[in-house]
Amino acid sequence: MYNTQNISKKATWTGRTTVELEHPHNIINLRSNRNEDLSNIKNRRKSEYQIDSRIIINVSGLRFETLKTTLERYPQTLLGNIRRRSLFYDKKQDEYFFDRHRTCFESILYYYQSHGRLRRPEYVPLDTFLEEITFFELGSDALKQVQQAENLEEAQIIHLPKNPICRFIWSTLEYPQYSILAKIINIISLFFILLSAVGLAVETLPKYHRATNDQCQNEADGLLINTNITLRDHRCPNIFSSPFYIIQAICIAFFTLEFLLRLVTCPSYFKFIKSILNWIDLLAIIPFFIRLTIILIRAHYETDSNVYLILRLLRIIRFIRIFKLYRIFKSIQSLRVLASTLKESLADFIIILTFLSLSGFLFGAAFYFTENSMNENMFDSIPTATYYGIMTITAVGYGDLSPVTPLGRVLASLCAIFGISVVSMLVSVLAERYQRVYTRKLFLNEKYSDDPVFEDDEETDSTLSLSNDDDLFQSQTSVTPQLKSISKTIELAEDDETNKIKSLGNSTEKIQFVIGFILDDSKKREDLIMTEMIKEILDVKFGKQYLITRTDVSL
Repeated sequence: MYNTQNISKKATWTGRTTVELEHPHNIINLRSNRNEDLSNIKNRRKSEYQIDSRIIINVSGLRFETLKTTLERYPQTLLGNIRRRSLFYDKKQDEYFFDRHRTCFESILYYYQSHGRLRRPEYVPLDTFLEEITFFELGSDALKQVQQAENLEEAQIIHLPKNPICRFIWSTLEYPQYSILAKIINIISLFFILLSAVGLAVETLPKYHRATNDQCQNEADGLLINTNITLRDHRCPNIFSSPFYIIQAICIAFFTLEFLLRLVTCPSYFKFIKSILNWIDLLAIIPFFIRLTIILIRAHYETDSNVYLILRLLRIIRFIRIFKLYRIFKSIQSLRVLASTLKESLADFIIILTFLSLSGFLFGAAFYFTENSMNENMFDSIPTATYYGIMTITAVGYGDLSPVTPLGRVLASLCAIFGISVVSMLVSVLAERYQRVYTRKLFLNEKYSDDPVFEDDEETDSTLSLSNDDDLFQSQTSVTPQLKSISKTIELAEDDETNKIKSLGNSTEKIQFVIGFILDDSKKREDLIMTEMIKEILDVKFGKQYLITRTDVSL
């Protein structure tokens, strides 16, 4: 029979655990208890895992809760990288704290939840939203979305001359924001442009027309037109004493010097020649020297009618100098904003103009059939009536045409009301877009990098950028610089130590790491992060065959 006596033996170490049993059924109970314990442990671990997989993010007092897996979809971002976000971990509150913009963070968190869709909140300024994107390091894909949604321009790479003197002269003449000297020279250039334009305008006044240096030419033109003969003995008075000629000579001298300096110091002659604006500058200069040459030749030699026709042509061409006023648009921010607004609204302009033209034609046809029988002298054809319809829609109303029938006057009133409604709608759209572009220009100031790209450098990333979105990709907000430097130092140390370990080969040489001292208990997590990085480095060489000892020192 089975002995039910208590089994009790003296425990001796055999490498296995000795258990004292009072009854054989206890073996079964032990196994069932063990299975229950294992099941409880699994459930508890599963519950703990679900709790641990959810993290709390506190943004200026507003708490957000999300899953770690949601943030880990973008591991290169601040929130998606555990090492980076751990620098903002509050151990006491068991949460990550960011003293940032609340409303912007809702869009940023949705960027993780929606697998990469990012939109600026309606009432958040663009500059604030861009700062938050830069802070949370969402990357270039997120910035491209904002760029497309907000019509931001891409960064423009500007090649500069390699020679320091040429680079200084070119940057000073071409980019007013380069330095204070560049701004002063730009102001002087604008002054001469305005002086030249005003001089050309005043010279055409009847009061000064006969006093200009072309008095002799005008008299000769009349003789040549009537007789078509060569004037041998016709001599002109001294034209160099004319005040208008002196003003033109001074302005042309400045324009010529500026053009030659830009031509000599330009980084690429092909791009310089290809520029239409440079051709405008050249055409503004050449007529003066050709005209001066002809006048000097005419003073000593006989001339014929062809020469005077050339002089007349040059008088017309020199008005191209007025187009140099484009430099004013490049220098005044409000005018640049207006140009950008018109550029962005070009499609809207085309649609509105097409719509107004068709409307003018329809109203013109209605005016023709209404007024032709009673007012045949004015509305004699549909094109004439269409002209009246367009003038009425645009609220110009010259008064050269007018309806006389009651129905025609009703149509004219409806046409005017229709035109005002359409034009006012266009103006409101342009005003809203202008405000948006102006706000964007104020934040994205034009800046220059300290490392320019030279004319032969094609693969470098350094740019002298005038783009509105230059700050978008290069500037960084000043956010906890100490923590940023710690993280960057750790990454550099990781790369350096990895290279050292790989160079050891099969050597048995010992490797010693000095992690550092942490005085504040709330920052010990940084120490743990550094330890984990060192473990990863050691894995490259030794796998799991290493031992890391941590010693806490009280100071």
